[in-house]
Amino acid sequence: MHVGATLRGVAGSLALIASRLKLDLDTPAFSTVRSWILRLGCHALTCSLRIGVWVYLIDHSVQIGSSKLLVILGCPVSDVPRERPLQHRDLRLVGLSLMEHSNAESVAAELERASKRTGIPRQIVSDNGTDLNGGVKLFQQQHEGVAHVHDLAHQAANVLKQRRKHDQRWSEFVAKLATAGAQVRQTREAHLCPPTMRPKARFMNLAPMVRFANRLLRLLDTHEASARAEACYGWLREYRDSLTNWTSEQIVVEVALTHIRTHGLDCETATKLDAAWSELSLTAGASEVATRLRTAVRVEGLQAEAGEKLVASTEVLESVFGKLKRLEGSYSGDGFTGLSLAVGAFLSESSEERVREALESVPKKEAESWARKLFGPTVQMVRRLFVTTPESVPNPG
Repeated sequence: MHVGATLRGVAGSLALIASRLKLDLDTPAFSTVRSWILRLGCHALTCSLRIGVWVYLIDHSVQIGSSKLLVILGCPVSDVPRERPLQHRDLRLVGLSLMEHSNAESVAAELERASKRTGIPRQIVSDNGTDLNGGVKLFQQQHEGVAHVHDLAHQAANVLKQRRKHDQRWSEFVAKLATAGAQVRQTREAHLCPPTMRPKARFMNLAPMVRFANRLLRLLDTHEASARAEACYGWLREYRDSLTNWTSEQIVVEVALTHIRTHGLDCETATKLDAAWSELSLTAGASEVATRLRTAVRVEGLQAEAGEKLVASTEVLESVFGKLKRLEGSYSGDGFTGLSLAVGAFLSESSEERVREALESVPKKEAESWARKLFGPTVQMVRRLFVTTPESVPNPG
């Protein structure tokens, strides 16, 4: 849970340590480690939670197949940190549901179910997905006073997307960078391969590419670049002005996200961001990005009451999804399994007392039963049956 090792990696490491230190100990198989993780996750999903005022972070995770995994994480408002971002240890697993058909009604039903564990939340944070928005709206119609804040990182990504899709220079830049990367990949200049753009949420991850291009430009300007680097990346000089603008836009976004992660959102946030941006030398494009983010922050901040700080980032939830994928290893793209319960094991403060309580409360069979109930026949299970079923032999007659 702490280092994100795979199940087989944990089992192999423990066996190696016991062998090298000549310890007369039985070490667990990977299946035993998996069972422990499932029991911890099941306990997190079924244990009693404090009834009070909570904030929910909700999102879907998708793999192959038509199902979506809805995850609802929560934190009591009184425990939300004010001078640092939310971390895994601050959160609890409040709800987990595999949805064959995700729509507003099904999301609202899961929010109702989650609220039975914590009480009606004061705030829900999501990424502005259509079905999530619809579900939260239905939930708000039944419960007054619930604020719905959209993750600022997604809003900033949408602003950048709108600007980039009309920017022919950006499209040319990305294409040329990919071509140059392919040219140096199998050479001594392989360290100059550019970052790979993600197929999903790419406009949330532009910073590494912009930083890389700036470093390349500095290398070219020193005249210390190799002949191959000059041949492959010399065209970058033609994009100097555009790169300056893209960098300025990225800085505006990063300043806003850093503030929101650390200090939350209230009716004064837009003013504070204006003060931070005023210290920067912004391009015209960056000023437009700042204007659009200022409007988004001001609208969202109106939901905060006097003296209240709202959460406006779901990045910690994205981090939880990333840790689950590391645990699943090469199987993370093969469809959801009961191991998704491990989300609950990642959260809250980890201590021997907590682990002991969870393992004593949830036997192995109960955890496996919960996994079957939540996930039913998985894609991996159906595939295994498909490939192991003996093929029928054609009748020669």
